[in-house]
Amino acid sequence: MNTKAACYKDLRVQVNTSYCNTKSRPATGLMPCNTQPCPASWSVGEWGVCSRSCGGGEQTRQVQCVQRTSQTNVDTAADSRCVRAAPARRQACSTHSCPPVWTTGPWSQCSRKCGSGLKKRTVLCTSADPAAQTLTDSLCAGPSKPSSQETCFIKRCQKQRKVQWFVSTWQECSVTCGRGSQTRFIKCAEKDTAGKYRELAAKKCHHVPKPTVDLLRPCIPAECPVRTTPPVHRWSKHHLTHPPQPLPPPLLQAEWHSSPWSQCTVTCGGGVQARTIQCLVQGKPSPGCALHLKPSMSQACNTNFCPQPEKKDLACRDYFNWCYLVPQHGVCSHKFYGKQCCQSCSNSNL
Repeated sequence: MNTKAACYKDLRVQVNTSYCNTKSRPATGLMPCNTQPCPASWSVGEWGVCSRSCGGGEQTRQVQCVQRTSQTNVDTAADSRCVRAAPARRQACSTHSCPPVWTTGPWSQCSRKCGSGLKKRTVLCTSADPAAQTLTDSLCAGPSKPSSQETCFIKRCQKQRKVQWFVSTWQECSVTCGRGSQTRFIKCAEKDTAGKYRELAAKKCHHVPKPTVDLLRPCIPAECPVRTTPPVHRWSKHHLTHPPQPLPPPLLQAEWHSSPWSQCTVTCGGGVQARTIQCLVQGKPSPGCALHLKPSMSQACNTNFCPQPEKKDLACRDYFNWCYLVPQHGVCSHKFYGKQCCQSCSNSNL
């Protein structure tokens, strides 16, 4: 407190200070008073931010028991020192209902184990309360509806080849008449969309059962003509009496005659060429030829395999917008970057 001193006569009339003894003058100015500590009381802070913007949240504040020990000093005290009940440290906030929201389910597995596929999920408009009731989509007026499906890519597909063992047709007989032999071959091949065969290494067909067939057989395209020597006649008495009669003309043998082979139906992959076969005697048709000796009217041709046209890998594409950087940094050989940025790496030939 602040005190002042004055000189009084008979404690009733104030007079000049010169009439009073200066030695007995009391001290003046600020003097301490009520020096005992004040009773402890509660100190509360500002409420914090609500934990939710809607649907009922919670906010907290700091509450402490404090005690003033001087005009400038406040100490924290035990809660038991504060006589009154402590103010609330927590309270409910944002108790108004939340608007409906889009709720998404987990993604399904990719529809394909390799190449580009699709994965799906459920997207529903639901109430924001814990019950999460399903509502009509029109009630979710907030952000646009999330996608219910998107593309997915696990790895590039390996090219599936339809390989098989290819057995060629029999080649021409090794002789034109008499007994000869015919051969054919068996090779691993794949058939393209045009129906033509392309030869592959035998190891490519290791998982396909190899047919057990003969690759060599005998053949007789025609009987070889037999030259006969006319009998030698000797004169005798009988001949002198009866001169020999002239021999009848020899019987002409009918033979099979073939035309030149026609042009092959294909240039590769196995085609057919044909020819006409006629039974003739002196250039005239005859029925006297042996049917089992009739030459073949068709044969295989151009059985060489066709080259496989180069096909573009449809699954080879870029899956990121930064793929153009991959060949620039020379990391196309990296397993991940090479697959995910296949198109950029293919175009750069890295």
